[in-house]
Amino acid sequence: MDGALAIAIEVLQAIALIVLGAGAFFFAYVMNRFRRSLDRMDRALGAVARDAGPVLDRARAIGENLNYIVMSVRKDVERASETVARANDRLEDLLVVAEERVEELNALIEVVQDEVEDTLITATSALKGIRTGARILAGGGRRRKQPTDEQDDDD
Repeated sequence: MDGALAIAIEVLQAIALIVLGAGAFFFAYVMNRFRRSLDRMDRALGAVARDAGPVLDRARAIGENLNYIVMSVRKDVERASETVARANDRLEDLLVVAEERVEELNALIEVVQDEVEDTLITATSALKGIRTGARILAGGGRRRKQPTDEQDDDD
């Protein structure tokens, strides 16, 4: 049996050797296909890189232009904002001054109105006195019946 076992082991070794050889051949075939795929992918990426180079350069230039425009607009907006803030401050100052002047004008108008009222009252009283004196003088020094306030107001 020893001989049969040795033959069986040799047969199994031969089969294992054939399987390993076939596996090695299959592995070599797969690795060759994989290498070819990597070569094709490398060539495709190289073509994309060549074609994408000018596009990326152009995109970079566009990005720089956009950055310049954004910075320019930002500066203009900041200047406009500062101008509006200064104008707003000046307008507030002018409103305060205008309000003070309106208050002063109102006070002056009140004083003038009081003076005009006092002057009119004084003038009206003086005219009544002149009328009364003229009536008395026209009547020859005698005093006639005193007119009422209502009659004087009608004259």
